[in-house]
Amino acid sequence: MRLFVSGATTTLRRHSDSPYLGTLVVPNAGNRVAPLGTAGKPWAADNAAFIGFDPARFCHMLGRIAGHPECRFVACPDVVGDAVATLAQFAVWGPVIRALGLPVALVAQDGLEHLSVPWGEIDAVFVGGSTDWKLGVGAAGIVREAKRRGMWVHFGRCNTKKRFRHAYQLGCDSVDGSGFSRWPDQRIPAAIRWLRELHSDSSGGDMEAIAAGFFRGGLGAGVWGELGWTIERVTVSPDGYEVHARYHIEPGDCPQCRRVAPDATRLYRHGTKVGRVRDVPRHGRPVLIVVTRTRFRCLACGHTFAPRPGEIHPGCRLTAAAVARITDGIPAGPVARSIGLDGRTVRRIRARFGPGG
Repeated sequence: MRLFVSGATTTLRRHSDSPYLGTLVVPNAGNRVAPLGTAGKPWAADNAAFIGFDPARFCHMLGRIAGHPECRFVACPDVVGDAVATLAQFAVWGPVIRALGLPVALVAQDGLEHLSVPWGEIDAVFVGGSTDWKLGVGAAGIVREAKRRGMWVHFGRCNTKKRFRHAYQLGCDSVDGSGFSRWPDQRIPAAIRWLRELHSDSSGGDMEAIAAGFFRGGLGAGVWGELGWTIERVTVSPDGYEVHARYHIEPGDCPQCRRVAPDATRLYRHGTKVGRVRDVPRHGRPVLIVVTRTRFRCLACGHTFAPRPGEIHPGCRLTAAAVARITDGIPAGPVARSIGLDGRTVRRIRARFGPGG
């Protein structure tokens, strides 16, 4: 999870090596857009509706940011505390933002959980609304569905450590708060500490141990809940999980000559093979699995092979679950970011393995 800060350019520059920061562009500030993409840091744009929406300034901001890379979302104009009026605004402004090639975020407001959400027309969700609503079950349900669809989720008005923890536990990808722009020298270092603690200590435990336990899926089970897997280690960063796993199922026959191995003299171990496979996201983060498989050689025909786990799709370097997520009809941009791929790869996989492919 990252903190997106509006303004405070000098302070952000001093902490440019931090993986927990990004920039929030707003209509009423003169953020320089050019450095955003070149820094390789994610950034986003707000509409300033909370303090008073100005259509002219918003349009001017859209013109400044269009075409710059690494944008995670542009918050579509909304009406604070009113989901019905916000959806009406979305119908007007959403197509304008998308026409400029920018990812569109719907700002979730009070009552949205009872309405029809235009999931197919949005790329991200911005959690707004009244304090009681955004901390309640209604907002949590919207966040869960957005993460299931692989979308970026941002939590607005997040100025305290307690609120940071709440957003993190929901699975949000970013937060913002006005206090970090008003008192950047004091508040931004504090936010970095909070985020570092959240990423390294979830509910008082070692994050890597928690992640490893999450992937094991139960007693005697492996990374995808099947036998035959061993988790060697899991590393965690703001960019996602990297899981090092070993697949150690013994083959019963040679796939080339189909001769059954009655003993160890028919098939023998012949080194290992290491591959990198993308899985569905966990806790809102991409998952890369480094798979080590034992290679075998058949004494009868000389064929060398490494058994392929059923959880890995035979046609690409993805798990079967990841391919199912990609071909599920979710917009290409959000699903690509959630898995850690580019949009072109997602479209190619859909063309090959999707319905009619």
